[in-house]
Amino acid sequence: MSGLLDNIPDFSREALLTVLSLSLCLLYLLIKKLEELHKKYGPIVRTGPNEVSISDWRHLRTIYLNNKGVIKSPDFYEAATFVGKGNIFQMINFQQHAARRKMSSPPYSLQSVALLDPLIKGNAQRLALRLKSGTSSPVDAYNLCGLFSLEVICQAGFTKDFSNDTNGAAALKLLQAMDGSALTLLFDGALPFVARFDIGTKLPGPIGGSYRKREYWREKSYEMVDHFLEKSAHDEKYLLTPLATGVDGYLRRKLTHEELVEEAMGYMFAGSGTTSSTLTYLLYELSKPENAAIQERLRMEVLAIRDDDIVAIRNNAYINAVIKETFRAHPTIISAIPRLLTEPLILGQYTLPSGTVIGMQNWLHHYDASVFPDPEKFIPERWLNETPEMKSALTPFSLGERNCIGQNLAWQELYWAVSEVMRSGSRFRVAEEMKDWEMEMEDWFNIAPRGRRLMLTVSLVD
Repeated sequence: MSGLLDNIPDFSREALLTVLSLSLCLLYLLIKKLEELHKKYGPIVRTGPNEVSISDWRHLRTIYLNNKGVIKSPDFYEAATFVGKGNIFQMINFQQHAARRKMSSPPYSLQSVALLDPLIKGNAQRLALRLKSGTSSPVDAYNLCGLFSLEVICQAGFTKDFSNDTNGAAALKLLQAMDGSALTLLFDGALPFVARFDIGTKLPGPIGGSYRKREYWREKSYEMVDHFLEKSAHDEKYLLTPLATGVDGYLRRKLTHEELVEEAMGYMFAGSGTTSSTLTYLLYELSKPENAAIQERLRMEVLAIRDDDIVAIRNNAYINAVIKETFRAHPTIISAIPRLLTEPLILGQYTLPSGTVIGMQNWLHHYDASVFPDPEKFIPERWLNETPEMKSALTPFSLGERNCIGQNLAWQELYWAVSEVMRSGSRFRVAEEMKDWEMEMEDWFNIAPRGRRLMLTVSLVD
């Protein structure tokens, strides 16, 4: 294997990517190091004994649409469970994943998601009201966007309604427990004995704290799933219904109670974190002083549409441009999405042997200046003249049969949130107390601002 890889620029010692990937990932240094290496040495760089990083977006489809000879990397995915059962995100086996995806898919169709519009719109209106409280003192939009997406996924997924939680305390505690659990996914893979001997909650410091938060999240997840099974398991509009009532084609049986909780926790983790991070950074970009004109134009575009016309909102070019530019500038997942080659793969001048772990990072091709001129600038207008290259290089939901199953729901949440927030009569500005470093993206699988807050001041539109 190493003989074939020897021809690829090898900077694994310089980058220390394999050894330090855990800590670098959390500090947002890994992706910056990869960016530096690719700019210096080219689009294909060897980062470990059998690991290769690829930055050229033109290889995306060769890798991620390849169902023959390319699988999800077991080292990365197998440990990514919540109660020790398989979930749709981490399944390696193609047949197993295909059966679970087929079983899960009906509520995620665009037609089915439209049935959730009253639920999503109601939560978006609550988000707009919560943000409006910033007229008296700065408001933390990071927490509020997290609450919005978590409340939507819990209600749409398994009927957990937080609308009576007026100050958001219960939902916020759940949100913080879930977000604080991210470390455990990394340590379950890096230190498997911690999970095997169930000692995580007994460890001191932030690692033990993360495991204790996961335990609280698990307890609440069991409660929500039990309530759902008792009250609403046969209502087809809920995301968990087909998993609760159907038969898994691969297992040839219904899912067990624990398997349902596993999927429910996966829905919460993926379904809330990705949408909330996009919405957080969308508000951040709109609230920068230099982007005031973008915020005003977006407000005017929204106000020109009836508040119940989701089709017009979805088809508005500028609304889509702002969302797409947020996807580009702040991709919700910036870590490598690793794949293991089970057959040799030709990429450009190189033949990568079987057993090689290859990966691409959204950040690198979203900031490719040959596709996106001035990539460091937030320019929604670039999407009003979208090129085929731009369309191909933007991959917020990944590609192929393993892409994000919830992307229709994510888009619908973003459309309603943008609509309700922009028509709420509020004008937003980044609070003076905020420092630039606080909004640097950290990689906890879903990105999060380094300062874990986005303080906005709010004034009323004249």
